[in-house]
Amino acid sequence: MRVLDLFSGIGGFSLGLERAGMETVAFCEFDKHARKVLEKHWPNVPIHEDVRTLDGKQYRGAVDVVCGGFPCQDISIAGKNAGINGDKSGLWSEYKRIINEARPRFAIIENVSAFLGRGLSCVLSDLAEIGYDATYTTFDSQFFGVPQRRRRVYIVAVRDGIPADADLFQTEQRTIEKCGEQMDHHIEGRKRDTSPREGKRKGFAFFTRQRSDQFDELGVSGTLAKRDYKSFTDLVIGPDNILRRVTPKERMLLQGFPSDWLDDLNLSNQQLFSFNGMTVPAVQHIGGLLYDF
Repeated sequence: MRVLDLFSGIGGFSLGLERAGMETVAFCEFDKHARKVLEKHWPNVPIHEDVRTLDGKQYRGAVDVVCGGFPCQDISIAGKNAGINGDKSGLWSEYKRIINEARPRFAIIENVSAFLGRGLSCVLSDLAEIGYDATYTTFDSQFFGVPQRRRRVYIVAVRDGIPADADLFQTEQRTIEKCGEQMDHHIEGRKRDTSPREGKRKGFAFFTRQRSDQFDELGVSGTLAKRDYKSFTDLVIGPDNILRRVTPKERMLLQGFPSDWLDDLNLSNQQLFSFNGMTVPAVQHIGGLLYDF
């Protein structure tokens, strides 16, 4: 299946869907630094710079999937609370327009967990208005092979309708018991050996900020945020037993990207910390669900 990737960021949606077997035919990303990352990894794929000027009709019949996580700044609890009609999150109206113009078989929409009460009903109504059935769920990244607590809402819209008895997200197969093996793997891998001995010690531990000056050891990383470059959430202890901050390369791994995803791009420290989109393995799982469906 062919993909039009909107609000592309550094390519998390496309990387996940391509790992599931799809092909990206075009991006749309406003941030020039994120476009540098896309150009590095997809040098032959065109990049539109603004959803407001993107004509979706040019992709009618050329794409099977339109995907993207539209801006969350007006929806997030940590944001401006302006809602889905705010200056940035209001770009959903352009997303809706492009879906309606391109008429893909599927649309995949992602946003923060606060979206459940701050715009979900509007989006579902808009999708129905343009002829798309939709179903939604919340996935937490820690249950998809990466040690990060990151709850995100995913909507899958289907042009040709969803049968009443369909379980598109296969929720019955993703019980806590069946996800438990992944969590056990995370916890076991981060147990630190503190016994006196020579050589490097194994394990990796996250300490997540509880108050301004207090950190508690947890089994997984807190949710990555753009502000972490100046006001970080987590401290970690690795095999060297030194307490420190999470590095940009580790942030990539916590999102399911290769650690060198941002290498050789001359990005500033702030830019390296600012990329925190969707988690690649969760998107790959959704791509597989679409093929099953």
